[in-house]
Amino acid sequence: MNRSLVGAVLGSLLFSAALFSQTKPSLPAKVQALPTTAKDIERGRVLYVANCIRCHNKDPNVKGSIGPEMVDSPLSVMYSKVMTGKYPDPLPAGFVPKRKSRAMQAIPKLKADIPVIWAYVQSVKKKK
Repeated sequence: MNRSLVGAVLGSLLFSAALFSQTKPSLPAKVQALPTTAKDIERGRVLYVANCIRCHNKDPNVKGSIGPEMVDSPLSVMYSKVMTGKYPDPLPAGFVPKRKSRAMQAIPKLKADIPVIWAYVQSVKKKK
């Protein structure tokens, strides 16, 4: 992975961490370290393919059959949706849900892996 992509992912992670600290539920302390290595991002890709593409598109930039595209979702939103199936309350500043459906099922077994899944999703974000 090139340095500029790692820098962009790291910047996005830090920005989302700041937003995330203002919303509930909060990440457990042992999950606070945000992933930045190519190995972390590859693990996130494997977990995304295994758990998310049933509803979301194989390309996180594109909406899926049930779930929306995921690239613009802050870490706090992904954490809340995976852990509870619901959006955080309150929503992060500036975030607008792409779909009004409430079809997301909680997948609490992924709790410790949410940061690497999110890092993978951010690593493939297409520039607009």
